[in-house]
Amino acid sequence: MRKVSAFAALCLLANPIVWANTSLTLDRQGVLWQVSSTPYGLLLEGLREGEVVVRTVVPFPLGGNGVSDSHLQLAVDDLTGKVVVAWQRNWAATLSSVMLAVWNGESWERVAYLNEEINANPRNPVLRIARASTALEPSQEASESERVCDSFAFLVWWEGRGASQRLRFAALDLKRSTSDEGLQVYDLPTSPGLGMNCPQPLPADTVERPLFASEPPGPASRLLAASPNHCFLYVFEISLQLEPPEQGPGKAEGGLGVTAQRRRHTPIFGVRKVLPVTRELSAEGTRAVLGADLQPVLYRVLPEGVEYTVATEQGWSAKRLLKLENGLTLDRAIALVENLAR
Repeated sequence: MRKVSAFAALCLLANPIVWANTSLTLDRQGVLWQVSSTPYGLLLEGLREGEVVVRTVVPFPLGGNGVSDSHLQLAVDDLTGKVVVAWQRNWAATLSSVMLAVWNGESWERVAYLNEEINANPRNPVLRIARASTALEPSQEASESERVCDSFAFLVWWEGRGASQRLRFAALDLKRSTSDEGLQVYDLPTSPGLGMNCPQPLPADTVERPLFASEPPGPASRLLAASPNHCFLYVFEISLQLEPPEQGPGKAEGGLGVTAQRRRHTPIFGVRKVLPVTRELSAEGTRAVLGADLQPVLYRVLPEGVEYTVATEQGWSAKRLLKLENGLTLDRAIALVENLAR
Protein backbone atom coordinates (compact mmCIF):
# COMPACT_ATOMS: atom_id res chain seq x y z
CA MET A 1 0.00 0.00 0.00
CA ARG A 2 1.29 3.45 -0.88
CA LYS A 3 0.71 6.13 1.72
CA VAL A 4 0.77 9.89 1.79
CA SER A 5 0.71 12.40 4.57
CA ALA A 6 0.83 16.14 4.79
CA PHE A 7 3.56 17.98 6.67
CA ALA A 8 3.58 17.96 10.50
CA ALA A 9 4.87 20.69 12.84
CA LEU A 10 6.69 19.71 16.03
CA CYS A 11 7.92 21.76 19.02
CA LEU A 12 11.23 21.23 20.81
CA LEU A 13 13.77 23.06 22.94
CA ALA A 14 16.12 25.21 20.82
CA ASN A 15 18.91 26.36 23.15
CA PRO A 16 17.76 27.95 25.35
CA ILE A 17 14.28 29.06 24.21
CA VAL A 18 11.31 26.99 23.10
CA TRP A 19 10.37 27.88 19.52
CA ALA A 20 6.99 26.67 18.29
CA ASN A 21 8.10 26.98 14.66
CA THR A 22 10.45 24.01 14.33
CA SER A 23 10.87 21.09 11.93
CA LEU A 24 12.64 17.77 12.55
CA THR A 25 13.99 14.85 10.53
CA LEU A 26 16.25 11.87 11.25
CA ASP A 27 18.87 10.58 8.79
CA ARG A 28 20.25 7.06 8.42
CA GLN A 29 23.49 8.01 10.20
CA GLY A 30 21.53 8.66 13.39
CA VAL A 31 21.66 12.45 13.19
CA LEU A 32 18.52 14.24 14.33
CA TRP A 33 18.28 17.42 12.27
CA GLN A 34 16.16 20.34 13.41
CA VAL A 35 15.58 23.79 11.98
CA SER A 36 14.15 26.52 14.20
CA SER A 37 12.99 30.09 13.76
CA THR A 38 14.96 32.56 15.91
CA PRO A 39 15.12 36.38 16.06
CA TYR A 40 18.31 36.16 13.99
CA GLY A 41 17.05 33.88 11.24
CA LEU A 42 16.85 30.11 10.80
CA LEU A 43 19.01 27.90 13.00
CA LEU A 44 19.97 24.45 11.67
CA GLU A 45 21.25 21.90 14.18
CA GLY A 46 22.27 18.27 13.90
CA LEU A 47 22.41 16.09 17.01
CA ARG A 48 23.68 12.52 17.35
CA GLU A 49 22.97 10.80 20.67
CA GLY A 50 22.52 14.19 22.31
CA GLU A 51 25.79 15.66 21.00
CA VAL A 52 25.65 18.65 18.67
CA VAL A 53 27.52 17.85 15.43
CA VAL A 54 26.25 20.81 13.38
CA ARG A 55 24.97 24.23 14.46
CA THR A 56 24.69 26.94 11.82
CA VAL A 57 22.45 29.86 10.88
CA VAL A 58 21.10 30.11 7.35
CA PRO A 59 22.99 33.09 5.83
CA PHE A 60 19.85 35.11 5.22
CA PRO A 61 19.01 37.20 8.35
CA LEU A 62 15.54 38.57 9.01
CA GLY A 63 16.69 42.12 8.39
CA GLY A 64 13.94 44.21 9.97
CA ASN A 65 11.22 44.58 12.56
CA GLY A 66 8.06 42.65 11.82
CA VAL A 67 9.80 40.18 9.49
CA SER A 68 9.35 36.53 10.44
CA ASP A 69 9.86 32.99 9.17
CA SER A 70 7.17 30.31 9.13
CA HIS A 71 6.18 27.00 7.52
CA LEU A 72 9.64 25.51 8.10
CA GLN A 73 10.40 22.43 6.02
CA LEU A 74 13.40 20.12 6.42
CA ALA A 75 14.64 17.08 4.49
CA VAL A 76 17.87 15.06 4.22
CA ASP A 77 19.00 13.34 1.02
CA ASP A 78 20.83 10.07 1.65
CA LEU A 79 22.35 9.98 -1.84
CA THR A 80 24.24 13.28 -1.61
CA GLY A 81 24.20 13.76 2.16
CA LYS A 82 22.79 17.26 1.70
CA VAL A 83 20.28 18.89 4.04
CA VAL A 84 17.53 20.96 2.42
CA VAL A 85 15.66 23.70 4.27
CA ALA A 86 12.62 25.48 2.86
CA TRP A 87 10.50 28.15 4.50
CA GLN A 88 8.20 31.13 4.08
CA ARG A 89 9.75 34.54 4.79
CA ASN A 90 6.97 36.95 5.83
CA TRP A 91 7.81 40.60 5.08
CA ALA A 92 4.34 41.93 5.94
CA ALA A 93 0.77 40.68 6.25
CA THR A 94 0.42 39.87 2.52
CA LEU A 95 4.04 40.15 1.35
CA SER A 96 6.16 37.01 1.49
CA SER A 97 8.79 34.88 -0.21
CA VAL A 98 9.37 31.16 -0.49
CA MET A 99 13.00 30.32 0.25
CA LEU A 100 15.22 27.27 -0.26
CA ALA A 101 18.67 26.60 1.22
CA VAL A 102 21.05 23.63 0.92
CA TRP A 103 23.63 22.62 3.53
CA ASN A 104 26.44 20.43 2.21
CA GLY A 105 28.70 19.04 4.91
CA GLU A 106 30.48 22.17 6.08
CA SER A 107 28.87 25.09 4.27
CA TRP A 108 25.69 26.49 2.75
CA GLU A 109 26.02 25.98 -0.98
CA ARG A 110 22.78 27.62 -2.06
CA VAL A 111 20.22 30.07 -0.64
CA ALA A 112 17.59 31.09 -3.17
CA TYR A 113 14.29 32.89 -3.66
CA LEU A 114 11.79 30.70 -5.51
CA ASN A 115 9.24 33.39 -6.37
CA GLU A 116 9.67 36.56 -8.39
CA GLU A 117 7.10 38.85 -6.73
CA ILE A 118 6.64 39.18 -2.97
CA ASN A 119 3.23 40.79 -3.48
CA ALA A 120 2.02 37.50 -4.99
CA ASN A 121 2.06 36.31 -1.35
CA PRO A 122 3.56 32.84 -1.92
CA ARG A 123 2.54 30.67 1.01
CA ASN A 124 2.31 27.21 2.57
CA PRO A 125 5.42 25.56 1.09
CA VAL A 126 5.75 21.77 1.38
CA LEU A 127 9.04 19.90 0.77
CA ARG A 128 9.99 16.31 -0.07
CA ILE A 129 12.94 14.37 -1.51
CA ALA A 130 12.57 12.30 -4.69
CA ARG A 131 15.11 9.83 -6.05
CA ALA A 132 15.53 7.77 -9.22
CA SER A 133 18.02 5.12 -10.36
CA THR A 134 18.10 3.86 -13.95
CA ALA A 135 20.40 1.28 -15.53
CA LEU A 136 21.72 2.12 -19.02
CA GLU A 137 22.34 -0.45 -21.70
CA PRO A 138 26.03 -1.49 -21.84
CA SER A 139 28.03 0.44 -24.43
CA GLN A 140 30.48 -1.09 -26.88
CA GLU A 141 33.34 0.11 -24.67
CA ALA A 142 31.91 -1.18 -21.37
CA SER A 143 31.03 -4.74 -20.49
CA GLU A 144 28.74 -3.71 -17.62
CA SER A 145 25.76 -1.40 -17.69
CA GLU A 146 26.06 2.07 -16.17
CA ARG A 147 23.56 3.22 -13.54
CA VAL A 148 22.44 6.84 -13.35
CA CYS A 149 21.31 7.90 -9.86
CA ASP A 150 19.81 11.32 -9.14
CA SER A 151 17.96 12.93 -6.27
CA PHE A 152 15.80 16.04 -6.21
CA ALA A 153 14.28 18.36 -3.67
CA PHE A 154 10.66 19.00 -4.67
CA LEU A 155 8.89 22.03 -3.22
CA VAL A 156 5.30 23.07 -3.84
CA TRP A 157 3.45 26.18 -2.67
CA TRP A 158 0.44 28.41 -3.40
CA GLU A 159 0.55 32.03 -4.50
CA GLY A 160 -1.56 34.85 -5.92
CA ARG A 161 -5.00 36.22 -5.20
CA GLY A 162 -8.39 35.98 -6.85
CA ALA A 163 -8.28 34.90 -10.48
CA SER A 164 -4.46 34.97 -10.51
CA GLN A 165 -4.02 32.21 -7.92
CA ARG A 166 -1.82 29.33 -8.94
CA LEU A 167 0.04 26.25 -7.74
CA ARG A 168 3.84 26.49 -8.08
CA PHE A 169 6.36 23.66 -8.12
CA ALA A 170 10.16 23.76 -7.87
CA ALA A 171 12.59 20.92 -8.60
CA LEU A 172 16.19 21.23 -7.40
CA ASP A 173 18.65 18.66 -8.78
CA LEU A 174 20.77 17.99 -5.69
CA LYS A 175 23.77 16.82 -7.73
CA ARG A 176 23.73 20.18 -9.52
CA SER A 177 22.30 22.36 -6.78
CA THR A 178 24.86 25.16 -7.25
CA SER A 179 24.23 25.61 -10.98
CA ASP A 180 21.52 27.71 -12.60
CA GLU A 181 20.26 24.74 -14.61
CA GLY A 182 19.90 22.68 -11.42
CA LEU A 183 16.79 24.61 -10.31
CA GLN A 184 13.58 24.64 -12.34
CA VAL A 185 10.24 26.24 -11.35
CA TYR A 186 6.91 25.29 -12.95
CA ASP A 187 3.21 26.13 -12.81
CA LEU A 188 0.89 23.19 -12.16
CA PRO A 189 -2.58 23.74 -13.62
CA THR A 190 -5.52 23.40 -11.23
CA SER A 191 -8.26 24.19 -13.72
CA PRO A 192 -9.72 21.53 -16.03
CA GLY A 193 -10.72 24.13 -18.63
CA LEU A 194 -14.29 22.84 -18.66
CA GLY A 195 -17.14 22.11 -16.32
CA MET A 196 -19.02 24.35 -13.93
CA ASN A 197 -17.59 26.61 -11.29
CA CYS A 198 -18.17 25.91 -7.60
CA PRO A 199 -21.60 27.15 -6.48
CA GLN A 200 -19.79 28.75 -3.52
CA PRO A 201 -16.07 29.57 -3.28
CA LEU A 202 -14.04 26.98 -1.40
CA PRO A 203 -12.35 28.16 1.80
CA ALA A 204 -8.69 29.17 1.61
CA ASP A 205 -7.74 26.32 3.95
CA THR A 206 -9.12 23.89 1.36
CA VAL A 207 -7.35 25.19 -1.74
CA GLU A 208 -4.16 26.86 -0.48
CA ARG A 209 -2.50 23.90 1.25
CA PRO A 210 -1.24 21.26 -1.19
CA LEU A 211 -0.31 17.91 0.33
CA PHE A 212 2.74 15.84 -0.71
CA ALA A 213 2.92 12.09 -0.30
CA SER A 214 5.15 11.02 2.59
CA GLU A 215 6.25 7.78 0.96
CA PRO A 216 9.92 6.72 0.78
CA PRO A 217 11.88 8.77 -1.76
CA GLY A 218 11.44 7.19 -5.18
CA PRO A 219 10.96 7.93 -8.87
CA ALA A 220 7.29 8.91 -8.42
CA SER A 221 5.78 11.47 -6.03
CA ARG A 222 2.10 12.18 -5.58
CA LEU A 223 0.60 15.55 -4.77
CA LEU A 224 -2.95 16.50 -3.78
CA ALA A 225 -4.15 20.00 -4.66
CA ALA A 226 -7.59 21.57 -4.91
CA SER A 227 -8.86 24.00 -7.54
CA PRO A 228 -9.85 27.49 -6.37
CA ASN A 229 -12.48 27.85 -9.12
CA HIS A 230 -13.75 24.29 -9.59
CA CYS A 231 -14.80 21.83 -6.92
CA PHE A 232 -12.10 19.31 -7.80
CA LEU A 233 -9.21 17.72 -5.94
CA TYR A 234 -6.35 16.71 -8.25
CA VAL A 235 -3.96 13.86 -7.60
CA PHE A 236 -0.80 14.81 -9.52
CA GLU A 237 2.03 12.38 -10.13
CA ILE A 238 5.55 13.73 -10.64
CA SER A 239 7.82 11.02 -12.05
CA LEU A 240 11.57 11.18 -12.67
CA GLN A 241 12.55 9.94 -16.11
CA LEU A 242 15.98 9.70 -17.68
CA GLU A 243 16.68 12.19 -20.46
CA PRO A 244 17.37 10.72 -23.91
CA PRO A 245 21.06 10.46 -24.79
CA GLU A 246 22.71 13.63 -26.06
CA GLN A 247 24.66 13.67 -29.30
CA GLY A 248 28.10 15.23 -29.07
CA PRO A 249 29.53 17.58 -31.71
CA GLY A 250 32.01 15.01 -32.98
CA LYS A 251 31.51 11.92 -35.08
CA ALA A 252 32.76 8.44 -34.38
CA GLU A 253 34.12 6.12 -37.06
CA GLY A 254 31.47 5.12 -39.55
CA GLY A 255 29.67 8.46 -39.18
CA LEU A 256 27.79 7.57 -35.98
CA GLY A 257 27.15 10.34 -33.47
CA VAL A 258 29.14 10.33 -30.28
CA THR A 259 26.78 9.75 -27.35
CA ALA A 260 27.48 12.05 -24.42
CA GLN A 261 27.60 10.32 -21.04
CA ARG A 262 26.17 13.26 -19.07
CA ARG A 263 22.59 12.08 -18.63
CA ARG A 264 20.21 12.93 -15.83
CA HIS A 265 16.63 12.46 -14.71
CA THR A 266 14.03 15.17 -15.18
CA PRO A 267 10.52 15.56 -13.67
CA ILE A 268 7.47 14.66 -15.77
CA PHE A 269 4.00 15.78 -14.63
CA GLY A 270 0.62 14.12 -14.98
CA VAL A 271 -2.81 14.02 -13.35
CA ARG A 272 -3.67 10.55 -12.05
CA LYS A 273 -7.09 11.24 -10.59
CA VAL A 274 -9.70 14.00 -10.22
CA LEU A 275 -12.05 13.93 -7.24
CA PRO A 276 -14.83 16.22 -6.06
CA VAL A 277 -13.96 18.45 -3.13
CA THR A 278 -16.40 20.13 -0.75
CA ARG A 279 -16.18 23.05 1.64
CA GLU A 280 -15.93 20.64 4.56
CA LEU A 281 -12.62 19.16 3.35
CA SER A 282 -10.20 21.60 4.94
CA ALA A 283 -6.49 20.89 4.41
CA GLU A 284 -5.50 22.80 7.55
CA GLY A 285 -3.66 20.33 9.78
CA THR A 286 -4.86 17.44 7.63
CA ARG A 287 -2.98 14.34 6.56
CA ALA A 288 -3.92 12.26 3.56
CA VAL A 289 -3.33 8.57 2.87
CA LEU A 290 -3.47 7.03 -0.61
CA GLY A 291 -3.83 3.37 -1.45
CA ALA A 292 -3.43 1.65 -4.81
CA ASP A 293 -6.88 2.88 -5.90
CA LEU A 294 -5.84 6.53 -5.28
CA GLN A 295 -8.94 7.14 -3.16
CA PRO A 296 -7.67 9.38 -0.32
CA VAL A 297 -8.37 8.95 3.36
CA LEU A 298 -8.11 12.39 5.00
CA TYR A 299 -7.66 12.73 8.74
CA ARG A 300 -6.49 15.06 11.46
CA VAL A 301 -5.56 14.54 15.09
CA LEU A 302 -7.80 16.14 17.71
CA PRO A 303 -7.45 16.11 21.50
CA GLU A 304 -10.23 13.54 21.80
CA GLY A 305 -9.23 11.30 18.88
CA VAL A 306 -8.74 11.09 15.10
CA GLU A 307 -11.28 12.73 12.79
CA TYR A 308 -11.38 11.27 9.28
CA THR A 309 -13.28 11.02 6.00
CA VAL A 310 -12.94 8.49 3.20
CA ALA A 311 -13.23 9.07 -0.56
CA THR A 312 -15.33 6.62 -2.57
CA GLU A 313 -16.53 6.44 -6.15
CA GLN A 314 -19.79 7.99 -4.94
CA GLY A 315 -18.16 10.89 -3.08
CA TRP A 316 -16.84 11.53 0.42
CA SER A 317 -18.09 9.87 3.55
CA ALA A 318 -19.36 11.88 6.48
CA LYS A 319 -16.69 12.97 8.94
CA ARG A 320 -16.18 10.35 11.63
CA LEU A 321 -14.31 10.46 14.95
CA LEU A 322 -12.30 7.52 16.24
CA LYS A 323 -12.19 8.32 19.97
CA LEU A 324 -9.26 7.63 22.25
CA GLU A 325 -11.13 5.45 24.71
CA ASN A 326 -11.17 1.89 26.01
CA GLY A 327 -7.38 1.72 25.94
CA LEU A 328 -7.02 2.94 22.34
CA THR A 329 -3.80 4.99 22.02
CA LEU A 330 -3.18 7.76 19.51
CA ASP A 331 -0.55 5.85 17.51
CA ARG A 332 -2.86 2.86 17.23
CA ALA A 333 -5.80 5.06 16.21
CA ILE A 334 -3.74 6.68 13.45
CA ALA A 335 -2.63 3.26 12.18
CA LEU A 336 -6.23 2.05 12.08
CA VAL A 337 -7.36 5.08 10.06
CA GLU A 338 -4.42 4.86 7.64
CA ASN A 339 -5.23 1.18 7.06
CA LEU A 340 -8.54 2.27 5.52
CA ALA A 341 -6.63 3.19 2.35
CA ARG A 342 -6.79 0.40 -0.22
